[in-house]
Amino acid sequence: MSCTNNNTRNKENQYIHLTLNQRNKIEALINQKDATGKRIFNNSYIADYLGVHRSTISRELRKRIKSKIYIRTGKMTNKPYNAVDAQNDYKFKRALSKGKYKLRNYPKMAQFIEDKIKIDKWAPDVIVGYMKTHNMFLYDGFCSITSPTVYNAIRNNIINVKIKDTRRMKYDSKYEYKEKKQVSISKLPYSIENRPEEVNDRQIFGHFEIDTVIGTRNGKHECLLTITERKTRFEIIFKLNVKTVDEVVKKINYLKLFMKKHYNKIFKSFTTDNGTEFSDFLGIIAGTNTKIYFCHPYCSGEKGTNEKSNSIIRYFIPKKTLIENYSYKDINKIAHWMNNYPRKILNYKTPLEAILEEFDDKSVINKIYKLQEKVNCI
Repeated sequence: MSCTNNNTRNKENQYIHLTLNQRNKIEALINQKDATGKRIFNNSYIADYLGVHRSTISRELRKRIKSKIYIRTGKMTNKPYNAVDAQNDYKFKRALSKGKYKLRNYPKMAQFIEDKIKIDKWAPDVIVGYMKTHNMFLYDGFCSITSPTVYNAIRNNIINVKIKDTRRMKYDSKYEYKEKKQVSISKLPYSIENRPEEVNDRQIFGHFEIDTVIGTRNGKHECLLTITERKTRFEIIFKLNVKTVDEVVKKINYLKLFMKKHYNKIFKSFTTDNGTEFSDFLGIIAGTNTKIYFCHPYCSGEKGTNEKSNSIIRYFIPKKTLIENYSYKDINKIAHWMNNYPRKILNYKTPLEAILEEFDDKSVINKIYKLQEKVNCI
């Protein structure tokens, strides 16, 4: 069966509205008349010239015929086609055709969203997911809503939130993928290529990614040691006096002393990059059953969970800001916020809630809850 005469249109060819420039051309062409006052260019010619269907031109002119004006004799006549008037009429009717924003009809829900974004620093998608998983859509003053509705409300000033108040709407993230290079010979037995599938699949708790976050590259300054659990996204942030291998090993040793017999239950492996601060990797895992794996050079995406967490930290501590400006209490607050932030990947549970599902031993959970505050200030 032939399909040459079917009337199905391609999606990209549907709903294309006339522009002001096209309407100016229509006005110019219909005003071209011969000696008898008859139009030189008919609707079909104009349609071909503009690349639209002739019915589009007929409808456009028919709308303007409905507009009447009085002439000096007192009679009414059709108002001549005017491109500017037609464009203004189009904009007016187009604005009326848009649906009303839900958040204007639900001020209580709008206020809840505003507070979560501006005070608690939550992303719109997380807010919607949290309301859905906690059945808040059934509350009085709330209704079912989607993430795009909240994003559009911000862009169109429907709620009292600016783009600068959000963490993610103002950035155009770009990542340049580079060719993988082999790790150094001394680290080959510890290459990420040797990491077991059970670690890659995030099925078991206790496998962490580790990195450092600096304030500035100029001189020797304090930095952060960030440790992220791959399955639950639990975050640990330690402050280091300087970005050196000795400081890293010293802080990990403090962590071992605090966790004692629970250390091997919690810290089963570390995945890190090839930074010099991790060059004494045998010292990091000394006296434990913990494994360590190194990413390929210039492939930080292989420990993407930690990189994502570091980007969240950057919201609180922007680049080129000295870590010295932040106290241990400030760092602990950031870690507390991250561990109590609902994650879409966890079905909008928080990392701390996810950890509760991993252990039945309350003593282990208490150790995990307290290690940030206890170890960080040592």
